[in-house]
Amino acid sequence: MPEIATPTYDKVDNKERMKAITDKLEQGIQDLFNSENFKEYLNVMAIFHNYSCNNALLIMLQKPDSTQVAGFNSWQNNFKRNVKKGEKGIQILAPASFKKKEEVVKLDPDTGFPMFDKDGNVIVKEVEVTIPFFKPVSVFDVSQTYGEPLPSLGVDELNGNVKNYDLFFN
Repeated sequence: MPEIATPTYDKVDNKERMKAITDKLEQGIQDLFNSENFKEYLNVMAIFHNYSCNNALLIMLQKPDSTQVAGFNSWQNNFKRNVKKGEKGIQILAPASFKKKEEVVKLDPDTGFPMFDKDGNVIVKEVEVTIPFFKPVSVFDVSQTYGEPLPSLGVDELNGNVKNYDLFFN
């Protein structure tokens, strides 16, 4: 039987290859963190922190200058604002679900084994199961709407002096 050749690696060669791979990896991460797109993505994530990473990315890709988004009906019902005619919605993914009836084997609560009727047949019961999924929905940025001004947080900019501010701060 012929002998199978096994590759030999010089330890120095292995170290150099490992260093080259590590350097390439570090450079790739630096490029990612220094890229303008990633900075823009982080800004969008800061604005839309209640949205999933995927939806924030979808908003950024479709309307990067967005600041506040809501659905068509939300703008009307919650903020008394209307979407301007001809505005195109920003497509995001919204969680949804539907209910479905399924037949399952009835289990004995004590043993966990299937239950049988008097004829020896497995007892089957009908249950309602909720099936989760995602669906595309449209949201609109505040710049795509008109109407009543948006409510503020109720905190106006402070101005003036506070007596004994330094003592209070200390």
